[in-house]
Amino acid sequence: MATHETALAGPTRPLGSPDIPQFYLPSSVKRGVYTPYLYGAALIRFGNKKRKIDEARQVAVLVTLEPTTRTVDWESATPVDVPPDQLLKTPAAEGHYLPLPAGAMDPKVFARWAKSFDRWLARTQRLEITPQADMPEVTSIGPKRGGVSVDLLAIAWRLD
Repeated sequence: MATHETALAGPTRPLGSPDIPQFYLPSSVKRGVYTPYLYGAALIRFGNKKRKIDEARQVAVLVTLEPTTRTVDWESATPVDVPPDQLLKTPAAEGHYLPLPAGAMDPKVFARWAKSFDRWLARTQRLEITPQADMPEVTSIGPKRGGVSVDLLAIAWRLD
């Protein structure tokens, strides 16, 4: 019996724009349906001279791309333990593909998604710190100015 998802699936990956990178997430699944996600990876730097803090954190997240997606809700992003260098350029298994939303094939829309990813990271990423006598109320700090460096924003196909 075909589900709604498999009924929409095609046998080949939607081409999209050559200006928008597409990769595959590593998977141990051998056959299934490829679902499109928006993959974002960045390096976040935290700093506080007074407390002698200079730390960096690598983050990677996925957001599901539905066929009707127009704007990306980064609040729904889920962390993923796949750094950019572990993404695959070719599929490791056979599968059908769900469709991409129109925005995932439009470089201008994709650029807006990248900008919103950068802003979301700057607003939401925090480094927990131990309160000190001179600053007892401070328990976390955000990225330092210019401390968000987006490494990659791409379409990532996951075999489900």
